[in-house]
Amino acid sequence: MSFPNPRIPGINTDDIVTDITEAPHRVGGLAQAGAAQIIATVDVEAGEDDWNLPLTEEHPRPVVLVHGTFGNRGYTWTQAAPLLRQHGYRVFRPDYGHHLNPVLFGLGDIKESARQLGAFVDEVLRRTGARQVDLVGFSQGGMMPRYYLSELGGAPNVHHLVGIAPSNHGITAQGLVNLARQIPGARELVEHGAVEVTVPAWVQLQHDDPFQRELADLGETVEGVRYTVIATRYDDVVTPYTSCLLAETEGHHVTNIVLQDLAPDDHTAHAAMPYNPTVLKEVLKALGS
Repeated sequence: MSFPNPRIPGINTDDIVTDITEAPHRVGGLAQAGAAQIIATVDVEAGEDDWNLPLTEEHPRPVVLVHGTFGNRGYTWTQAAPLLRQHGYRVFRPDYGHHLNPVLFGLGDIKESARQLGAFVDEVLRRTGARQVDLVGFSQGGMMPRYYLSELGGAPNVHHLVGIAPSNHGITAQGLVNLARQIPGARELVEHGAVEVTVPAWVQLQHDDPFQRELADLGETVEGVRYTVIATRYDDVVTPYTSCLLAETEGHHVTNIVLQDLAPDDHTAHAAMPYNPTVLKEVLKALGS
């Protein structure tokens, strides 16, 4: 599956009007994420995982929630975790990709992050006695587990991977990275300067990075694992939004969902996807399948 370079509003399209009209939705999504971070900071009890609660017969698989870049186990899942518990699921949330920052994660080398996820899944299985887990990941957290499944042998441990706006084919951040590459010296500064030092994952997330080519060569899906992708047409980070989607291969269980096919008037952008009620309803439906 290949995708064209994204359109850059005001540069190679006439889409600047849409860019302006969607600005309030994008800002609102960032504000929602910011508010969730405050809630997660003060609500200590909500930050505890379900290590001491037995699995139920109705839901025998633990749910591992995997945050995205610049995320953490707390604020990313302030809506999802209590909803899943309300429906009888046992919830576990790793912080992966620690790199220089004590609060925000998902910054380190993605391959190492996949190893950390694998170790966490092993611990969940050992302590709960479950045979498999379900993974629900946002953004990088929806893409990175694919490396764990395909390259690190994690497929037997996972029943279902649900990706919320996953960066399955890399990102361009609305074309701004491509734009920067047109400026002499900008690529070296942005991708191989301070940003690469402070956020190694950022370079690997770019759609034409060698890591993305390696991930593509491994295959989009693994037989025996179910995959659900929930994307939004108004994604302003994973662009074009169709790059979230996975190829529907014969013999593999893949379901691609676009939020606006369910709620046409919903303009939710990338940052707000883990808090969207329709998205979370689809997560529950996927986990129940």
